[in-house]
Amino acid sequence: MHNHQATRRDFLRTVAAAASTVAAPIFIPSPALGNADGHNWDLGPFVKRKQPILWPTPDSRFQCPIRGKEVRWEEQNVYNPAAVVRGGKVYLLYRADDKSPDLKWGRTCRIGLAHSEDGINFTRHAKPVLYPDNDPWKKYEWEGGCEDLHIIEGEDGVYYMNYTTWSGKRDTMSVATSRDLCHWTKHGPAFRKAAPEKVYGSRSGVAVSRLRGNRLIAAKINGKYWMYYTHPCALAWSDNLIDWTPAGKSVWGGSHEAGALALLREDGILLMFQGPHSSLGAWTLRQALINRNDLTTVLKHQDQPFLYPEHDWEKKGFTGHTTVANGLVYFKSRWLLYYGAADRVIGLATCTRED
Repeated sequence: MHNHQATRRDFLRTVAAAASTVAAPIFIPSPALGNADGHNWDLGPFVKRKQPILWPTPDSRFQCPIRGKEVRWEEQNVYNPAAVVRGGKVYLLYRADDKSPDLKWGRTCRIGLAHSEDGINFTRHAKPVLYPDNDPWKKYEWEGGCEDLHIIEGEDGVYYMNYTTWSGKRDTMSVATSRDLCHWTKHGPAFRKAAPEKVYGSRSGVAVSRLRGNRLIAAKINGKYWMYYTHPCALAWSDNLIDWTPAGKSVWGGSHEAGALALLREDGILLMFQGPHSSLGAWTLRQALINRNDLTTVLKHQDQPFLYPEHDWEKKGFTGHTTVANGLVYFKSRWLLYYGAADRVIGLATCTRED
């Protein structure tokens, strides 16, 4: 079983067993902002659409270069997307699972692309844009695939993707670049040059960004790019958004995975993070404000999640009771938060910006 999903599934099984002894369910109102001091430092409220905006389909077919045969590459699940605003459109790059019954985990993951004029109704590209291949990085990507991703735009107009590669045994955070979101160049593990001993076991790299118009651009602090990665939201830095060096410190001790955004503002860094919530028995999303001078001190945080499973399609799927958000964009005066629901479909929550 995949490490990351095993963590979530083990947590949810434990909570489900404990919940059988609880007389009444615990209710958290939606949206649950939970500001630490009552001030409006966080983004919200977010309002969910009642139905998914993207779901699996057996119609998409692709000639897998490693298997040497056609696969239905998004037949089983589509989820955990990154999002980009480009040329007046929203682009989603999302994790897609085929059905591979010969594998004990049942699937190989690839990354698909879809675009939309309104941020709601999407047209899919016929084939995945990033996938395991017979290339130098095959040992990291096969047979598990290319998974949960985050994308940041650089000052140079290049898009930088931090994505998880999974061999079927170990996770690795890898990097790829593109100028058009369709054609990607792989650069291998993010830490392979600076810290080869930390290549395995890393994932979920969210680079610190700033809002320029309707685009989220990579932001430098003290002359370097920074990102939060893996479950304790560990800190790493880079000069080029490709080669990363661990900073040796983290925001938390564990169970806080970097989520949809790390936005540099005057008052700090707004960091969205996801993790387990015992009372809800679910994987949820919260927000924190981080000190922009040391990058790891929490100034404020939401006590309760603002995104969590409510609808049936968020509770039942490949991994039930999960909402995993990797993509947030500012588009037509609204924040659009795209998230994976139950590791099966993609949902959308919307927030109108208040200046």
